Amino acid sequence: MSEDSIIVEEGLEKELCVQFEKVIPKLVNGDSHFVWRGRNLSADCLVQIGNVSFLLSFEQGSIKNCQKGLPLMCSWDFAVRGSVHAWNAFWQDPPEPGWHDLFALTKRGEMTMEGNLYPFVANLQYFKDVVTLPRYGGSK
Repeated sequence: MSEDSIIVEEGLEKELCVQFEKVIPKLVNGDSHFVWRGRNLSADCLVQIGNVSFLLSFEQGSIKNCQKGLPLMCSWDFAVRGSVHAWNAFWQDPPEPGWHDLFALTKRGEMTMEGNLYPFVANLQYFKDVVTLPRYGGSK
């Protein structure tokens, strides 16, 4: 990888992280129906965009905390980790075929899901809708 492409990827990673941090808590907590849909989810979720980690703390569908970086000795229930390229492609409106879904990205090897997947799978559509929010840039 050339130095220019590393600089471009780091810039894109920063841009995606700013978008994620700005959009997700605001849109989830600002929509009472969205919170109601996730009322059965209380868990800590690690979302990793490239090399940057976020800890999302869900409590009965609301996001109580969206923390960039992980504190020392931090635990989480489940994690969704993806490359910068994967998140960028996933958040395109509309995404290309094969880049439209978390499981499609897992199949491609661009994302991984780890930890206790029970809360993730039990609230699958809610969580998929949460991580799709940056696709619309905060306008949904």
